[in-house]
Amino acid sequence: MNRITVIGAGALGMLFTVKLAEAVPDMELVVRRPSQKQLLMSAGVSLTEAGSWLDRKEKAARTSTVYPKVVLMNEERLIQDDSLAERENTTHWIVLAVKQSAFTKDLAEAVRRRMGPHSWVVCLQNGIGHVEAISSIIPEERIVLAVTTEGALRRSETEAAHTGRGVTWIGGAGSTDDEVAAAAQKKWVELLEVAGFQAFLSKNITSRVWHKLLINAVINPLTAILQVTNGELPGLPQAQQLMRALFDEGTALAAALRIELDPDLWEQLLEVCRRTSANRSSMLQDVLAGRPTEIDAINGGLLKKAESVGLFMPAHQAVYQLMKALEGRLSLVRH
Repeated sequence: MNRITVIGAGALGMLFTVKLAEAVPDMELVVRRPSQKQLLMSAGVSLTEAGSWLDRKEKAARTSTVYPKVVLMNEERLIQDDSLAERENTTHWIVLAVKQSAFTKDLAEAVRRRMGPHSWVVCLQNGIGHVEAISSIIPEERIVLAVTTEGALRRSETEAAHTGRGVTWIGGAGSTDDEVAAAAQKKWVELLEVAGFQAFLSKNITSRVWHKLLINAVINPLTAILQVTNGELPGLPQAQQLMRALFDEGTALAAALRIELDPDLWEQLLEVCRRTSANRSSMLQDVLAGRPTEIDAINGGLLKKAESVGLFMPAHQAVYQLMKALEGRLSLVRH
């Protein structure tokens, strides 16, 4: 048997909660605030399939609503229930769908308390650095990395839209020789496929992480600063020059770190812009909502890696500083 706990009710958290509920009925969603818990318990979690892949004969987008068990992170009842599930030999998947800034030792400790011999932690994050943040508490061999290009938009505290279908790559954070971990990763791919996702195992998940990281490091900050959609970005000549500068610096860093990249990654980046043309990037959504962004985990993460190998990245440094200034201004407005 399988049980899934999704931690975080943002766009991706709600997307995976609704879709995975079709494959695994034993589903729960962990949130931080009592007010959001009450809303979700009352209204459920709703997902609208809003992408262009829908059958054109359909006059309205499809909406699905599920009612997972909703709990708060610090509820002792959740920990007790998890222990019972482990005794019953249930495989427990704990999906971390939170921002990189939430990857703290407190989070790792809270997750570890919910883990047993049949638990696996699935990381859905953008950027880099999250495994290092939690692997001192959660064993690396129990961490599954998920790199997804699925598009989702959070419409409210209980609703999300599935705005673009993508691919999800799965790999382990630990040794590639671990047969138990490899079997678990294969099982997770199967669950994703049953839920309607396109998912694959990757023997080089680090490369997949960097593919998404470099694409995000170009699209996210520029769309947030210019306040344009993904599709509008390449159509601005000066913006495309900045896109190329950020991309070239990122690929130079990957080469210095001996990380393999697809030779057509630039074309893949432009294809992401086309395929998600109407989407607002997650960083733009955060800026418009007055929330902190993931700039530290994305461009900031690249800058830290560059510093470690003595590489200067002026374009990334510039957009990083602009985003931090923008965050600072938004913080003043909030207060």
